[in-house]
Amino acid sequence: MLDIGWQEFLLVSFVLLIVVGPRDLPKVLKTIMNFVRKIKSMAYDFQSSVDEIANENEISNLKKEVNTLKDSDFVSEAKVNVKSLNKINEDTKSLIKDNVEEINQK
Repeated sequence: MLDIGWQEFLLVSFVLLIVVGPRDLPKVLKTIMNFVRKIKSMAYDFQSSVDEIANENEISNLKKEVNTLKDSDFVSEAKVNVKSLNKINEDTKSLIKDNVEEINQK
């Protein structure tokens, strides 16, 4: 994220020590750390809200696709095909039963 080498860190530390002074340096460092924590927290909250919005958008798209499939003729055609397959299955069962009975009678 920040590309700070040891030379830059040493220079900033030295300038901070001279400007702030050794007595107030811990207070300033604590204030800076609190600010950094707040920034990280805000960034995390922002990322979480963006992820939540993206998930809601994906879910709404999936709902639309499901409703489109539900309302389409595909489902009704599939139901008709299943009914016809069940009818064929029942007819086949009855034919097999009749043939088995006929064979048993002989």
